[in-house]
Amino acid sequence: MAEPNPTLLESAFMARIHADEHREALATLQKEFDERPDVVEIKRLIDRCEHERQTCIEQARVGGISKQGSFVLKIRTRTSRTVIPAKFFARHGAEAFIACCTVAIGKAEMLLGKVALDDCCEVEVKETGVSVEYERPEAVE
Repeated sequence: MAEPNPTLLESAFMARIHADEHREALATLQKEFDERPDVVEIKRLIDRCEHERQTCIEQARVGGISKQGSFVLKIRTRTSRTVIPAKFFARHGAEAFIACCTVAIGKAEMLLGKVALDDCCEVEVKETGVSVEYERPEAVE
């Protein structure tokens, strides 16, 4: 039986349970909504329109069409640069390289093995979440 004035941790624990119950109810409603014939039909129409759009854009690109009447094909691009480590090292030297470099831990472990990196790594522990768990009280004899 719950205490008349629940503790903060009990309240947090129960709030999570209630939130999970609400998520379940919402998921059920969402599933029912998504399966309604009118919703299925609208989704099908959207998919058909998106497919037509992509097909027309691809045909315009292949055909070299960038403008037709008042319509212009706009292509957005993003340019990114990547440092080539060997060239950077050769041109700017070890001191600049060490000051700028980062080593991908996964690649280093594959190349050298995890144990080989133990004394070369800083370890940082980050909190990734907090939960409240129920512990059954010890039986009193």
